[in-house]
Amino acid sequence: MSIFEKHFPLGLGTSRFPISGPNDTEGIEKSIELARQALEMGITYVDVGYNYSAGMAPFVLKEAFRQTDQSFSVTAKVMYGQDRTADDARKRIELYLQTMGLEKVQYFTCWTIWNYDIFENIMKKGGIYEGAMRLKEEGLIDHICCSLHAVPADILKIIERKVFEGITVSYSMLSAANMRPVLDAAYANDIGVAVMNPLGGGVIAQNKNYFSFACGKMDEGNTIHAALRFVKAHPAVNIVLGGVKNREELEDSVGVFSEPDPELPAERLERVMGSVTGLKGFCTGCKYCSGCPQGIPTSEIMQARNSLLFEPVAAYNRTEPEELLYHIQMFRPLLHDEGWLPETAENPCLKCGKCEKQCTQKLHIMDAVEDTYRRAEQAYFTKEAHRERLKELLYQKGYTKVGLYPNGGFSNLIIRLYQEFFGEPEFEWLQFNSDPKMWGKTADERVVHGPEEISALQPELILICTYKYDQDILDGLQQYETNGVKIEKLHRENEMPWVF
Repeated sequence: MSIFEKHFPLGLGTSRFPISGPNDTEGIEKSIELARQALEMGITYVDVGYNYSAGMAPFVLKEAFRQTDQSFSVTAKVMYGQDRTADDARKRIELYLQTMGLEKVQYFTCWTIWNYDIFENIMKKGGIYEGAMRLKEEGLIDHICCSLHAVPADILKIIERKVFEGITVSYSMLSAANMRPVLDAAYANDIGVAVMNPLGGGVIAQNKNYFSFACGKMDEGNTIHAALRFVKAHPAVNIVLGGVKNREELEDSVGVFSEPDPELPAERLERVMGSVTGLKGFCTGCKYCSGCPQGIPTSEIMQARNSLLFEPVAAYNRTEPEELLYHIQMFRPLLHDEGWLPETAENPCLKCGKCEKQCTQKLHIMDAVEDTYRRAEQAYFTKEAHRERLKELLYQKGYTKVGLYPNGGFSNLIIRLYQEFFGEPEFEWLQFNSDPKMWGKTADERVVHGPEEISALQPELILICTYKYDQDILDGLQQYETNGVKIEKLHRENEMPWVF
């Protein structure tokens, strides 16, 4: 029996609350009411990250918890990079507890494990996992879990280590063939499974007619319901995470899981998987095309290109152009799930045809690979493009102080890449954040400053690192240009985010 089996099958995701920022009083009030309603409807598993919903999710939950007597369990997330040591892990959990008004959290989650190397860093002596063990001994947490964004082979290696009691993974009809071995392994080891992105990051919801084959006789033609039931049909899956923006979405999702699946789960799995493999132009993830002599990840590219079959979905505050939305849909899993970022946009394919000879769907893989590299150049999705951008912005510009706004995953990557490309900088890095909770704290041995300190610290350049809120931050910082501070965005127009 897994640690998640006691929960209602729908979990509350808190990253999509209708909040634009800390000053959005109306959005915060609506979100508090949504969270309270979710708990009153029987949802017991609450998934929260400290930066969810413009950083306001923990505050929303504190008030929602205060307004209800319903029982609930919370998973609090600690990300390697933002936090590295056992002491960092403790400070992060203490901040969660303080912010949400709780005495303990049930699930400590090692957040966003991209690959096996990150897992090994988490497990090092004095690292995050050791911190979690101490917190468990003290009764501040009950269980140690993780969220996995690595390739399936790495996830399987992590599962084999048997150090986590529960895992959160991305799983939907789009990734079902690839992720089936992961779910099977989790089930065999009694590891609880929570699923994120059950609708393929919005692709399935945006293309209901295309995926209508998922509907059985008792699904009443509702593709969304059928897709959610498919995800829950695997015996390993205990919780399906659903982010909600309004009461209608909440009631609809709760209704799906309030009654037993009208179709036997095993029959649903078999029926839908049979249909997935029969989709025209759809890569089923069989991986027979793997083993490119040039090292091109052909199988992973073809699975990512499935998104090009569907209407693009708005993402990261981008609603246009259409080409960029397609690129985000396609390259996101390649970077996020597979860790693939080509060195250059030059296509290394030899046209040997080995991949196409093995393809069971008879897909034009060589043409697809060529088009993928063309798109990579267009979207600046190469390591070479990153190097040239940092050279253009920072290298040998005569700066003495460079501010990164905000600190976090993007800023950490910029610092690391600059050192990799050009060595130690001739300038001092400064880190800024609009969140008062971060001011004065240390992130990667650098103090985090508030925006009101910009004038006193006098950086020559502030580089806006984030992708989703870059224009909002630019608008807020332009006042400092009158003091001689140059403000630049990291990402160019039509560029992919460097971090997802």
